[in-house]
Amino acid sequence: MKIFYGQATNQLVRKRIIFDIILLGAVFYTPWWIVAIISFAGAFFWRPYFEIFIFGILLDLLYGASAFPLGGVYGILGALAIFITASYAKKAVR
Repeated sequence: MKIFYGQATNQLVRKRIIFDIILLGAVFYTPWWIVAIISFAGAFFWRPYFEIFIFGILLDLLYGASAFPLGGVYGILGALAIFITASYAKKAVR
């Protein structure tokens, strides 16, 4: 059976959407370090995985402590660090 380009793309988009839903559930129901591990996996498997920044902003809005300096930026900085690390790891492995 020949898979056309459109069918393969649809399957990848479905997998990415399912992964995003799982990550969104993890943001609400799991500790931050599990979200970081799942985010790293997403950044490693999909190129480019820009949704990680949206989830970083969401983590800051939900759980960020405004008492610290740079109060709402830690999730975004963590997402950026994971994004860059996964990009370099992907290049090294492939």
